[in-house]
Amino acid sequence: MELLNIILKPYLTEKTTTVRTQNEKEVIAFVVNPKASKHNIKDAFMAIYNVKPEKINTITKKPVAVKTGTRVPGYTKLMKIAYITLPVGVKLAVTQEEVDQAKEEISEKKETKTKKVSKK
Repeated sequence: MELLNIILKPYLTEKTTTVRTQNEKEVIAFVVNPKASKHNIKDAFMAIYNVKPEKINTITKKPVAVKTGTRVPGYTKLMKIAYITLPVGVKLAVTQEEVDQAKEEISEKKETKTKKVSKK
């Protein structure tokens, strides 16, 4: 199994956003390949983000029957979710909004440094 095919996409819900903000350690949720083990997820995360995760918890959501307009019920998709706990002090930008905020903070820090240098 290739490392880039293990972590599919970030899993953003109300629960995952509250978990990220409540703890001092950042917890990020990803939808992963259902056949991937915790060791595979750890290796893929380290290859993509260059950060060693502290802990990985996985949940498998099995297909559930859903009502449709016909006699035959439909089913939801099989989904495996990995909650990855990062070490203290490490933060990652997963969504595009977080990336933009991080870029703005960096540019503001650079501006304040240049103002301090120009005042001297």
